[in-house]
Amino acid sequence: MGVTDVEPAAATRVTRRRGPARATWVPPLAVGVLAALTFLLLRGALVDDAYITLAYARNVAFHGTWGLLSDVTSNTATSPLWVLLLSAVTFVVRRPVLALGLLHVAIAVALTATLRSTARRTGLPPWVGVAGAVAVGVNPLLLSSVGLESGFLVLLVALLLLCAAAARPVAFGFVAGAVVLTRMDAAVVVVVLSLLTPAVLRRLHLAVGAALVVVVPWLVWSWFFLGSALPDTVIIKTLQKSWGEYDVRNGPLLYLDQYAGHAVLAFLPALLGGLGWCVLLGYWLRRSTTPGLRVWPWVALGVAGFAHYGALSVLGVPPYHWYYAVLIATTSLVAVAAVGACWGTRERLGARPAGLGGLVAAAVVLAATGAADLRTGLPWTIAPIQTNFATPAQYQAVAEDLQGYLAAQGGPRHVASPGEIGHLAYACDCVVDYFADPALIQPQIQEVRAGGSPLLQRLLDLNYRHRDASAAPVPLAGRMLRFNAGDEPPALRSWPVSTTWVQGRSVFVLLPLEGT
Repeated sequence: MGVTDVEPAAATRVTRRRGPARATWVPPLAVGVLAALTFLLLRGALVDDAYITLAYARNVAFHGTWGLLSDVTSNTATSPLWVLLLSAVTFVVRRPVLALGLLHVAIAVALTATLRSTARRTGLPPWVGVAGAVAVGVNPLLLSSVGLESGFLVLLVALLLLCAAAARPVAFGFVAGAVVLTRMDAAVVVVVLSLLTPAVLRRLHLAVGAALVVVVPWLVWSWFFLGSALPDTVIIKTLQKSWGEYDVRNGPLLYLDQYAGHAVLAFLPALLGGLGWCVLLGYWLRRSTTPGLRVWPWVALGVAGFAHYGALSVLGVPPYHWYYAVLIATTSLVAVAAVGACWGTRERLGARPAGLGGLVAAAVVLAATGAADLRTGLPWTIAPIQTNFATPAQYQAVAEDLQGYLAAQGGPRHVASPGEIGHLAYACDCVVDYFADPALIQPQIQEVRAGGSPLLQRLLDLNYRHRDASAAPVPLAGRMLRFNAGDEPPALRSWPVSTTWVQGRSVFVLLPLEGT
């Protein structure tokens, strides 16, 4: 029996065992309540990059501007689909953070329902879906990524898994297109699941066609109207280097050194998922003795998660914590699926002791993670895993003071950012860097082009054919910089800040532009 024989009739019969409609929706709604509580816990502690997304969504919803600033078009939204979804809800409720909270809850509900459906189709207990959604929902790293596209991407990957398990290549393709528009590097997950899903691979042309229907319209619109088919962040990430000795490959060591217990709980699923993957592979190799159990989709999911981590490691990009979201989410789901496989059905009584031990271990890990989340604060004032220069409350105070200062001075109403722009741009709409001003990224485009091969140069020329390379930069009233406390120069304005990421206290200062 080969890989293609992973859809026995017994497994199909499992999918038809439906309980009452009320019982079907109770678990997803319960996880939705948990998600609402976690959002109340973290809503005041969103990381700085989350506010980049919120600013984009607000500007699209209120001003019709695709940009970080309300009056300047830019193309640095890494996740176009997530911005569009968030802006649509923002347009209705008129408050971006409220829109984010509603989507956070909706994603949790949808994730639970999706995973439960996949569990039934693969012969696993339905509680696997609930436990998987809870494991994702309380992980401190994933909670520290709320506002970014991470949660939505996890839901889409779960939908990919469901389409693979259901042998629906066209639906798989549509979801795959959504995955690419949510995070382009997640195309690695799509490719791996496609290659490891026989039903998709046999009808790959249908899946690819469906994916192109989703992806191509956005790329064409972005190419003509935003001046680049791909986001400008591709150029930014190309030029970014590792943080000293740390990149994505060994970044977990940096977080373990910085955040200890929270980091252990955040990355523990990678270890447990690796062990769970081995368990599931063992069940697949013994599939003739476990009728009705289809673990291959979960095995493929584990490969896809580690492949995504491997691809980012090869690229050598900085270890931003949300880059690990796919790895942590997929390994969490694989670990829970392995426990479910061990627990099994009543026909597999011999596996019950191992399943019970795994279930107890999973409950202990989830309880410890939840307790760590609560120990961070009620509510959080700063995310337990973050790499920001200031707390959200400090950024809000700086933005309000800066906005008042610029209004009183007259003249240009923008200043250069101190290295982080998200919260400041969201709160005062007055801070600029290459994420906000396309003119500032033009030198970086030229740098990448000059150092590239002839093929890369031709591709860049094609990608930026409709870009206005002569656009003038946004006028500035000053430049913000960050100094260690006590080392700052005389300034127009200054603001002391501190965070758990930067040792010691820092000061943001506003300096006049050179020559003014």
